[in-house]
Amino acid sequence: MSQFPKASFKSKNIKFTDETNAIVTGDLTLKGITKSISFPISKVGEGKDPWGGYRVGFTGETSLKLTDYGIDYNLGPASTHVEMALHIEGVRL
Repeated sequence: MSQFPKASFKSKNIKFTDETNAIVTGDLTLKGITKSISFPISKVGEGKDPWGGYRVGFTGETSLKLTDYGIDYNLGPASTHVEMALHIEGVRL
């Protein structure tokens, strides 16, 4: 854990399916391994912020296969996948 204390996600594309739902594609880095993933997101709000910018928030969930990221501990069948929730805030200046 101390060698890889953080996970990161860098979005590359957002394709809206309607006014509030989209598919986001980007690079997820977990345990030093980067893979491209796509998952659905939903808009939770948007508006001007107090600093003169404009913000929009999204939330989404996806399931990850742990062995895809080099996590292969034998913890039984319940440990093969993990559910990940993402809360994304974008700022337009």
